[in-house]
Amino acid sequence: MLKFLLFINSLYLGLGSFFSFFIAPTLFRVLQKEQAGAVVERIFPVYFGIGLVVSLTTLFLGFKYGRLIPVLAFFNLLIHAIHIFYVLPTAHSLKLTDYDAFMRWHGIRN
Repeated sequence: MLKFLLFINSLYLGLGSFFSFFIAPTLFRVLQKEQAGAVVERIFPVYFGIGLVVSLTTLFLGFKYGRLIPVLAFFNLLIHAIHIFYVLPTAHSLKLTDYDAFMRWHGIRN
C-alpha cells in the first residue's frame, strides 16, 4: 500500500511538473494569450480535482504508516481545496471584471 501511495503522489507531482514546465509555456508560446488562457482555465479545475482525490486517498490510506503521511496529506488536501474553492473562482472573477488586477494577482504587472 505504501508503494501505491508513493506511486500516485509521484505521478501527480510529475503531472504538475510536466504541465507547469512544458504544456503551459508551449500553449502560451503557440496560441494567442486569450486562447492559451482559456485552455489553462479549463485544465486547472481537473488538475486540482485530481490533486484533491490523491490527497484524500493518501490521507485515508496513510494512517497505518504513522502520523507524518496523513498530516502531509491533510495539508496537501487543504492547499488543493483552497485552490479549487478560492483561488480559481477569484481568478476567474478578476479576469472577467478587472484584467489588470488579474495580471497583478499573477505577479505579471505592478
